[in-house]
Amino acid sequence: MQSRVFDLGSVRKDAVVTVLLQASANVRLMTKANFLAYKQKQFYKMLGGVALTPMFKLTVPSNGHWVVVIDVDGLATPLLRTRVEVDQVAP
Repeated sequence: MQSRVFDLGSVRKDAVVTVLLQASANVRLMTKANFLAYKQKQFYKMLGGVALTPMFKLTVPSNGHWVVVIDVDGLATPLLRTRVEVDQVAP
């Protein structure tokens, strides 16, 4: 499976993660611990889903270390260029 991983590092609650895509893709926002479970094909929790538009936004639910994974698993589109931006909320 072709995927791209963006390790966001420490992100504050309510920060907005914006994913910019050139084609439909699965967007998964997860904690570092859930990302490790995902890599090992174990049960994991995530926010996100299939992005059908060029811009997909997610709000981080809690302070912590966050990772975004973008893939095309189950989709008929190739994984093209992607960009991820984080807009941190002031403390």
